[in-house]
Amino acid sequence: MHKVNIEKIKQLRKQKKLSQSEMAKVLGFNSLYPYQRKETGTQSFTAEELHTIASYFNHPIEYFFESEVAESATGRSSA
Repeated sequence: MHKVNIEKIKQLRKQKKLSQSEMAKVLGFNSLYPYQRKETGTQSFTAEELHTIASYFNHPIEYFFESEVAESATGRSSA
């Protein structure tokens, strides 16, 4: 299963010295709050938004995903 790595988005934004408000504008939001909810994980990024972010930062969209493997598949347990 693949999951969006929100930390990578946040790190790139900070490296480029962009505020959350500036990123909200990049994604076409009228205010900072929709973006803020997405960056904190309260709301998911859409495929279109991830494509826009990937293009803006000149990274392949795959960069923003990580694979999640079930513990049962790895043979490890959290106990």
